[in-house]
Amino acid sequence: MSAFSLFALVLLVAVTVFALSNPSIVALRFLMWQVQVSLSLAVMGGAVLGGLLVFVSGLMGQQRLRARVHDLQARLREAEARTSGSGGSPTPPP
Repeated sequence: MSAFSLFALVLLVAVTVFALSNPSIVALRFLMWQVQVSLSLAVMGGAVLGGLLVFVSGLMGQQRLRARVHDLQARLREAEARTSGSGGSPTPPP
């Protein structure tokens, strides 16, 4: 198990213990909405939403990197084709 996974597991246990030891009702207000929920549900919901935001932003970063790798591979193939077609001496890029 990696250090990051172990840290995430310990953090998850800590948040769960904190949430379950605080069962009081709290009022959540956002703009015009107001809802009464238990503190444990609010904490766990916040943790889940935060995890989802991190996951989605990570996926977006991976997609951007994949597109960059694809572009660089295409440029490399073009450069290799130019060098193999000109007798092996590299030509400067335009």
